[in-house]
Amino acid sequence: MLVLAVTGAAVALPPGGSFIDDDGSVHEGSIEAVAAEEITEGCNPPANDRYCPDDVVTRGQMAAFLARALDLPASEDNHFADEDGHLFEDAIDSLAASRITLGCNPPANDLFCPDHPMTRGQMAAMLVRAFHFPESEEADRFVDDTGSVFEGAIDDLAAAGVTMGCDPPDNTRFCPADPITRAQMATFLTRALDLEPSTPPARPHPVVVVESRQSWGARPAETDRMIPHTVERLTIHHAGTQSGTNGPAQFRGWQNWHMSGQGWPDIAYHLIIGIDGTVYQGRDPGYRGDTGTTYDTTGHFLVVVEGNFDHEQPTSAQLDSLTRVLAWAATEYDVSPATISGHRDHAGTSCPGHNVAALVDSGELRLRVEDVIATGGVHLVWP
Repeated sequence: MLVLAVTGAAVALPPGGSFIDDDGSVHEGSIEAVAAEEITEGCNPPANDRYCPDDVVTRGQMAAFLARALDLPASEDNHFADEDGHLFEDAIDSLAASRITLGCNPPANDLFCPDHPMTRGQMAAMLVRAFHFPESEEADRFVDDTGSVFEGAIDDLAAAGVTMGCDPPDNTRFCPADPITRAQMATFLTRALDLEPSTPPARPHPVVVVESRQSWGARPAETDRMIPHTVERLTIHHAGTQSGTNGPAQFRGWQNWHMSGQGWPDIAYHLIIGIDGTVYQGRDPGYRGDTGTTYDTTGHFLVVVEGNFDHEQPTSAQLDSLTRVLAWAATEYDVSPATISGHRDHAGTSCPGHNVAALVDSGELRLRVEDVIATGGVHLVWP
């Protein structure tokens, strides 16, 4: 029988908890529980202030989670042909020695596939073997796992109260072929280990995590051609005509046009706000941006919001992110929210589109920004 490595020690959490990117997640309490047991250390060493809750768990990462959770003994054997030199090699061999994993290529099972995504069905099988959950007396708990090689393990996991399903509130499905996220894995482990979820106190001010240039595949900036400036006002752009793509593919297209088509040293904007409200790093704000119109961008902090707001409304997530990044910039650069403007206020263009310009012209956006500043401001976390 395996001995669980649970200490049960209660630790007072700081406001917002251990990680900056899981605030408000339904899994946040479980993430804190597994972090307290040192089952996870974070996803961005050495800082490890992020958990990356929406990232998919690989089979290698799953091995590490379980090896830590169960305090598995080291194995002297090399069990698989594809793990040599892998970051999680020791954890994989420990898992194999404990018969928690059999491999990924039956019947030979001489491979582990450490970098493959972990599916929910595979996870069920590993957890049942690891924790020795008894066989369920209730067959066919879910409607979508009939005939799955993992059906029995899925039913056992449900009977043990470790899974509720994947389609709340009905929870008639398990989604066995779906990859499991790091946040979901935290909740499964919390239940399996009988840990107490620990939701941290709220932060005194919101956190905005800025995704790196690498996350959207940016080209290197030609900083030797950039012009330093001091931010003195806050200016909003929109994407305008869409290319049929969105998110990182769209941003790469903008940057390619700006650098290869316009001859600029980088993407024109300092921050990018995606359709889902995610904030991405653009040009270094210490350097002047660029424009295809006639105004001088010196002193302007340029924020572009993805979409064409002559024809659509910004999403609530975009509006929240726009408010917060402008509040951060106003505080960081000691600039009045009264300087918030749209591109069209400086050049002959409709940018940032009628529906965003209306928020600027009415003063509504400025009031939103002032409210955020008055209640403590924003912590912007750069990559």
